Amino acid sequence: MKPRFAAPRTAWRTVLSVFALGVGLVSSVEDATAATLVGDAEVTTAAARGARFAVGAGRCGDAVVSEWRDAEGRLVAHEQVDLQGESWVRYRLRRESVGQDVKAVRDGDRVRVQIRAGAQERTVVLPAPTIMIAGPLLVPFLQGRLDELRRGAELEFPYLVADQGLTLRLRASRAEHSATGAALRNTRTVVRLDAASLLMRPFVPPTVLEFDAAGQFVAMQGRLLPQMGPSSQPQSLDGVMRVHDAPMQSSCHMRDLS
Repeated sequence: MKPRFAAPRTAWRTVLSVFALGVGLVSSVEDATAATLVGDAEVTTAAARGARFAVGAGRCGDAVVSEWRDAEGRLVAHEQVDLQGESWVRYRLRRESVGQDVKAVRDGDRVRVQIRAGAQERTVVLPAPTIMIAGPLLVPFLQGRLDELRRGAELEFPYLVADQGLTLRLRASRAEHSATGAALRNTRTVVRLDAASLLMRPFVPPTVLEFDAAGQFVAMQGRLLPQMGPSSQPQSLDGVMRVHDAPMQSSCHMRDLS
């Protein structure tokens, strides 16, 4: 199949309605080479309201991984980013629940994305700027810039929406904490992610991430990584994810997607 270089403009509305951020829990890509954090997520979308997922993510060597399991312990979605120095070179996303498999390989100033959904396959080639965030690298990217965000700065950066074969420019900004307690408002930093473009913003579901005073990722509200339904019409899920106050452990037991 001959690669193409852009998603058709007429597809934007459909593409952005299923846009999801791959939020990893790893505290920093510079951290120990074998560490993980754990959390849980609850779906708020009406069709699956109350469904829960166990989430594990972290770094093992040069791989940053995340896994999502349902209440029965079945693996429903997982992703992996392979690092080379300070940049990522490969990204892999699998959603077993809807039969989706996505591979992205970075080569110089291009990213080649192969997308398989059920029996359908396609390949897309995208420009790859120096800074391009993929999957579970989002959280450490924001953590490295929390001081700027806390001072009121707004950040813009390209994010790889690999399952849709495109990049989307996002805007990160500090938001007000919804908690009524003064202690939480004073110690938590809330970061809101939107589309940087005003034209695209109505079609991109916002994501809100929460960090504690030490900069650790503690919660997220927005589009979750798992999907449900048939592979021909997968349904996106919104929800709330919280990180457990658990000690760091090795993440090298997680399934390798490379």
